[in-house]
Order: sequence, then C-alpha cells, then structure tokens
Amino acid sequence: MFKKIIPFCILFSIRIFSQNCNCSESFEWMVKTFETNDAGFQYVIDKKGTEDYNKHVATFREKSKKTVKLNECRDLLHNWLKYFRPGHIAVMMNEDSKDGKELSSDEIRQRYKNERKVILNEKEFINQFNNKKNRNPIEGIWSNEQYKIAIVPDEKNPGKFLGVVLKADSVYWLPGQIKIEITAKNSGYKANYYMRDHSKQEYTCDLPDTNCAVLKLNWDYWKRDYPKRRITAKEQLLIAFSKSRVPFVEQLSDHTLYLRIPSFANEQKRNIDSVLRFFDKQIQSMPNLIIDIRYGTGGSDASYANIIPYVYTNPIRSVGIRVLATEMNAKAFEKYGQNNSDSSSAKYCYDIAKKMQGNSGKFIDTDSENFSVDSSHKVLPFPKKVAIICNRYNGSTDEQFLIDVKQSRKVKVYGHSTMGCLDISNMNFVKFPDKRLTLGYCMSKSYRIPNYCIDGVGIQPDHFIDDNVSENDWIEYVRNEIEK
Repeated sequence: MFKKIIPFCILFSIRIFSQNCNCSESFEWMVKTFETNDAGFQYVIDKKGTEDYNKHVATFREKSKKTVKLNECRDLLHNWLKYFRPGHIAVMMNEDSKDGKELSSDEIRQRYKNERKVILNEKEFINQFNNKKNRNPIEGIWSNEQYKIAIVPDEKNPGKFLGVVLKADSVYWLPGQIKIEITAKNSGYKANYYMRDHSKQEYTCDLPDTNCAVLKLNWDYWKRDYPKRRITAKEQLLIAFSKSRVPFVEQLSDHTLYLRIPSFANEQKRNIDSVLRFFDKQIQSMPNLIIDIRYGTGGSDASYANIIPYVYTNPIRSVGIRVLATEMNAKAFEKYGQNNSDSSSAKYCYDIAKKMQGNSGKFIDTDSENFSVDSSHKVLPFPKKVAIICNRYNGSTDEQFLIDVKQSRKVKVYGHSTMGCLDISNMNFVKFPDKRLTLGYCMSKSYRIPNYCIDGVGIQPDHFIDDNVSENDWIEYVRNEIEK
C-alpha cells in the first residue's frame, strides 16, 4: 500500500489584505482541476447527483464573479470544496507573498500596523496588578513558546478581558496589540484568539487547576509568569502535552506508562522510533500503556509501524487503495520518488507513475493484492492493556492507526469520535495559475468504500468520555480506568 506522506489537513490560513484577484478565473481552474484529478470527485457525484452538483457549481460561479479580494476568494473556493468532504481538501494562500513575491518584514508590519492597541509595558502592568484588590484569577502575565501577554480587564466592556502582547516576533505581532479577547462566563471563560495573520478564531478557555498556574486556550497550555505559582505535576504534564512537538514518555504510576505522540508526520518517524528504542525495556515491563494522539496531524503509516509490536495480539488485516491516473497525479508520484531517500519507496512511487501512463481517467491498483495481512509479530507479555486517547481532531493516518490497533485484544480507545477523513486520501498540492493560491486534493480511494466508510463518520471510541470529564483530566481518567 502506498504510504501516506502528506498531513491530512492544513492547520493555518494566511489572510492577505489589500490584494485583488480574478476570482472567477481561479474558480474555473479549480473546478476543472478538481474534477479531473481528485479521486473522490465522482464518488460524491454518484451519491449526490449531477443536477445537485451543477447547482452547487452555478451558485459559487456567480459568487466568484462578484469576489475581488484575495482572502475572500480563498474562503469562497475552500467552501466550494467542502461539498465533497470535511477534510483532505485545501485552498491556501501562499504565505508571505504578494503577486508571487515574498514580503519583507517591514511590509508584513505595515499590513497590521492599524490593529487595535493598548499602551502597556510589563513593569506598568505589575504595578497596576499589585495595587488592585479584586482581581479575576485569569488576570496576570502568561506565556507560551511564541508570545508573552498580559491579561487585563477591558475597560470598555465589563466582564471582558484583553490579552495584550508584551513580547512576540515583532513582525506579525507587536507589543500592545490585542492577541486574545476573553469573556467571563458562569461556567468559566470563552475567547476570541487572533492567529498569526490576525484572523479571529473562537477558542475554548479555562484554568485547568485551582492552582491557576496554567491557562488553557483550546489545546495549548500557557504558563503564568506573574504572579509566579508553583506548577503541579498535573499542570506540568498538560504543558508538556501541548508544547512538545516530539513524542515523549512519562511514568504515571507503578503500573502505567504514558506515551504522547503529537504527530505521525513522515519526518517524525525517526523521533518516534528513537523514543521507543530508549524506553523499550520500560514499556515491556509495565502492565499498562497509554498512547495519547489527540490533536494529531496525520502523516505517514510508516511512522507508527514500530508501535505495532507492543500492541499486537493477532494478525492485522488492512485493505488497499486505488489511485486515479492523470497526468498531474503521475507528476506528483514522480516528485515523491525524486524526494524519497529510501530507494525502495522511491521505486514504488516511480512504478505507480509509470502505471498511470496510458490509463488516464482510470483507477489503478498500487499493489498486486487489494488487502494485506500482517502476522509478523510475536505477542509480548507486557504491556497487557493499551489505552489510546483520541478526539475529533484526529484524522487521516491517525485514523488508520486506530483501525489497525483496534484489531488487538489489548487495545481500547478512549475519548471522542475522530474527524472522519481517511477514505479519500494521499493529498497533492498544486499552485493556481496566478501563484497566489495552492489547491490541495486527493489522489487515492480506499477499498473500504462503500462497506466501511470513515469520511464524515470517524472512528468511534470503545469508551466515550462525556463532557462531565474535563479534557484537562482525560489522562488521569484513563489511567484510573485502565488500572481497575
């Protein structure tokens, strides 16, 4: 089976202000390119009908004629793609560019110079804070690996707070600009968080512990810099969970080991394998193993290959994929081959590209069989129980991992249903003719279709964790469950 080497989704968008574009031309190019090359296009048309699809195209075609701003055009094009599936689609602005040319730091600063500001420095804030009697627990100075902010009351809006930048990159964000807007609620807080490009996102927001040393914004945990608080062991693990971009292991008790894997991206395979080698004896001596993959990025099936021996109990059966043969897709596989350092994988990609020649518009098999059975492992005595923690942000390779490991008698999955983004996969990214935007579409379709569809459904956990258990407590909750 061709190993997925592209992340399942793009986790950022770039707004480019004061740029106009010919959105109508971009729309027509995208429609033709997607219809010709996407492996899931006809599958959706067969389900929804040509008439419904034509109405969808006509509606967005008219909108594209009235759209002139590049950032609005990008949103329109991406919304058109959502007709086909929730993920494994993308329309991205080519970052830091204008008319295909890279922007300078000064040009980027100029773009955001008129954003709302609060004149405040760190010393002034500390003086104000110390002289104030009635303070909300969320007030203080907080930082993550990118930003330091002071959270202060919004003088114009009672019950609201502003996260004012104290330190940042000094290019996209400058001191005094408003990074976060927070509203106090009876049950906690909610927030508007402004991304690097200053686009607004709605975030969850809370203080995970009565200690108030850590602030949670979505899945990112910020440390309190002032006033200093002792960070509890729970808070330390939460910070490591959100901050670490590489896998790590933590011993939770005498019986349970915790393995955090932030990403199965192709470049993370080396890090995952290194951690597994270093902790191999410890993993094989503990009764319980928790593997936490929440907020994953997708990536490559090869990245989790060396986890399988620890969870294996019986042969793992997998179904294969078919790829849509087109000239553009053949070029993509040739490029994969050129960029792949492993000679056997490179040859595999070149062979697929060669198979596509003379078969344009047809689906071709990537292997001689449309399924595989892995029975190459021995059953290890430890760990005896393996719990996988996942949530709705897991898709693509994360879901393939869950399909594989759920076939083991050792494994139970805890959390929420996953994203549902796997059946149509193996993304290719191509630039629009004007070079300002990039289209992401898929080249392969799973043999699971139509009998076991994941797209739009997701992988269901064996143990659903309801909302009465805060996500801040999921690790401890699962540890208690698995140690029963």
